[in-house]
Amino acid sequence: MRKNKRFLILLAMTVALSGSMTACSFFGSEEDDDTIIIEETPTPEPTQEATPTPTPEPAQNAEASTYTSADGMVSIKIMDSTWSVRTDESGTLSFESPEQGEIVITHGEGDALNSVVIPNTEDMAATLEEVSGMTNVTDFEVSEYNISQVGDAYIYSYTVKYLNTELSDGYYYSVHRFLINSSEYYSIVGSLSTEDEAILANMKAAVNSFAIVGDSTLAAAAPVSADDTTTTDPAVDTTDTTTTDGTTTDTTTDTTTDTTTSTGSTKDYFTEEQLTDTSQTRTIYRNSDGHPLVIFPDASGNWVDFDGNTYRFANDSDVYDQNDVDYYWHGEAADVYYMPVE
Repeated sequence: MRKNKRFLILLAMTVALSGSMTACSFFGSEEDDDTIIIEETPTPEPTQEATPTPTPEPAQNAEASTYTSADGMVSIKIMDSTWSVRTDESGTLSFESPEQGEIVITHGEGDALNSVVIPNTEDMAATLEEVSGMTNVTDFEVSEYNISQVGDAYIYSYTVKYLNTELSDGYYYSVHRFLINSSEYYSIVGSLSTEDEAILANMKAAVNSFAIVGDSTLAAAAPVSADDTTTTDPAVDTTDTTTTDGTTTDTTTDTTTDTTTSTGSTKDYFTEEQLTDTSQTRTIYRNSDGHPLVIFPDASGNWVDFDGNTYRFANDSDVYDQNDVDYYWHGEAADVYYMPVE
């Protein structure tokens, strides 16, 4: 009985010791109170995306419609909704399209005429391009050069194709129209940053649609309802039809009549005084076949015909064009050319 009681006491002490050691193992002693601190890593806030800069919308009236300048002076038909107005102020009107290019219209009068360079010959048109460091034929080509006259106003138009787009600031074509008289001028230039022929045709139509709707001495040269112009060159006996897209088709004829346009005979371009004044008009004859031709001085004093060909007088009777084709002059004004044939 005593033996069993002792066993029970030992068993109780063993259990007590075991519990004490277990407690020290899990909770530690008071002298070894190391505290483990767990720091929470802050959750990063999401980065705010930058607010995109809104893209300017095209002008409301720039979607396949006619735009009239703020001062009410001029209008032009915009090609499509990619075009928007960039500048609209006195003397300058411009449009741009990120996909197609730009159109710039400038106006000058009075003293401004003293500094403007007039593309009154095809060579001069080429010279204007060469100012930017390009070489004719190598870097660009001038085509469709044409000159016409309405009253005292001269109209020069042509197209430039750029062969070196690095020197042309990335442009493949430029379409030009220049109107001038002794009082003022308008220059319309459309530059294309694409080779697309359809867009080129649209650009030509846009430039040709330029009209003067305000009070201007050049209003008759750019009427609001400008029609296509039909021109007959008496020197080559062809009918040059200029379409709305600026292209030209030639139809050979057997006539040697004068040039005709939408306003009538070229005789209508001259006053009665001009028709009889040899300082203002002259009738010359081609030496090869005696064919007559009317020439007149342009704004720079160069003798030209209605197709923009230039002529120089070697003396009082011998005349040569820019290709050295020879003509002769009998001292007659344009009235001789327009005399009815009996």
